[in-house]
Amino acid sequence: MARKILIATHGHLASGIKSAIGILAGEPCQIDVIDAYTDDVPGDYTPAIERFIADVGGKDEGFVFTDILSGSVNQRVIRADPFSNPNITLVTGTNLMVVLGVALDPRPVTREVLDEIISQASVQVVEPEPVSDASGNADDFLS
Repeated sequence: MARKILIATHGHLASGIKSAIGILAGEPCQIDVIDAYTDDVPGDYTPAIERFIADVGGKDEGFVFTDILSGSVNQRVIRADPFSNPNITLVTGTNLMVVLGVALDPRPVTREVLDEIISQASVQVVEPEPVSDASGNADDFLS
C-alpha cells in the first residue's frame, strides 16, 4: 500500500507546499504537484490529473488537494473525475498542515482520520499573551 498525493493549485502554491514538506519531513510519500497557470504549466494540465488518478491502485490511498473550492483548478480536477477511483479523496481549501498531516499520519486515512487532521489544521487567530507589569528593577531581574 502506498500513499500518493497530488497538490494542484493556482500559481506556485503546490510546489511551495511540497518544498515545505521536504524541509520538515523529507519525502514521506509520493507527492506530485501542478502549479497551474505558471510558465512551468502554461496550458492544459488535465493529462497530469488523469495520470495521477490512473496511478492510484487498488491498495493505495490517493489524495488530491486543491486550493479553492469553486476555482478553475478544482473544477478541472472534478472534470477529470477522481471519484471514478474509490481510493482517491479530493480535499479543497488546503493548507500545508493538512497535506503534512495526511502525508505523515501512520494510520490508514479514513474519513474520520481526515476530519481530525483537517480540524487540527484549521486557520486560527493567535492573540498576544498579556504582558505582566514588571514592577521590579533590572537588579531584581538579574538576581
